[in-house]
Amino acid sequence: MTAWLRAGFVLLVAWQAGAGLWAAVFPEGFFGSFPVPSHAWVSMFPPYNEHLVRDFGLALLQCVPVTVVCIRYPERRFVRAVLIGLLLFSVSHALFHEAHVVRTDDLLLQRVFLLFPVVLAVVLLYLSWKSPVDRPDHVEEPTPTAAP
Repeated sequence: MTAWLRAGFVLLVAWQAGAGLWAAVFPEGFFGSFPVPSHAWVSMFPPYNEHLVRDFGLALLQCVPVTVVCIRYPERRFVRAVLIGLLLFSVSHALFHEAHVVRTDDLLLQRVFLLFPVVLAVVLLYLSWKSPVDRPDHVEEPTPTAAP
């Protein structure tokens, strides 16, 4: 199960870092072209505000280092803290967009983008409950050895 947790965290890092870097480094491009120029979703909520878009990108990026630590050291309490934090953002973000639908021609794609991190985080939380991931309170019994 730990391998599945790690794989899920790799997906979360890629998901957050991709959008986060784009918004933090190229905020105007992110505003006008996310996720692709022909379906720019962010620009549907004008006006453009460089500070706000950069801060959004940096907020996504702030989760990357601790998520990377969870990939290397999947300790149960840290894994859950990261996932709960991700859910706090992702669920409220998805609910906002459900309440403010402004483009219906690609609504399914919008929902996939918004719900992917929610579903992944819930699955990973479940796995963290089922898996004896590395943690200080998990002590393996020593294997008896045969006497010489």
